[in-house]
Amino acid sequence: MKLKKIFVRSFSISMLMMSLLSAGQIAHAQEVNIINSNEDIVVFAEQTEWYYRVVDGQLQRRLWSLTWGKWLTEWEWV
Repeated sequence: MKLKKIFVRSFSISMLMMSLLSAGQIAHAQEVNIINSNEDIVVFAEQTEWYYRVVDGQLQRRLWSLTWGKWLTEWEWV
C-alpha cells in the first residue's frame, strides 16, 4: 500500500513537471520591414483573373489565382 502511494505521487509530480516545462515555449511574430526606395505602390493582395468558356452554347467561368498559380473555383455557369 505504501509503495503504491509513493509510485502515484512520483508519477503525479513527474507529469506536473513535464506539463510545466512544455508550456514554456512561446512563439513570437517576426517584424517585417518593407523599404521601397522608389515610393512605388507595393501590392500585397492576391491577384486573380476569371477565365470563361462556352459549353453547349452556355457560358461558364472559373477563377484563377495569378499569385499562387492555381484554380480557386470549379467551373460555374454564368
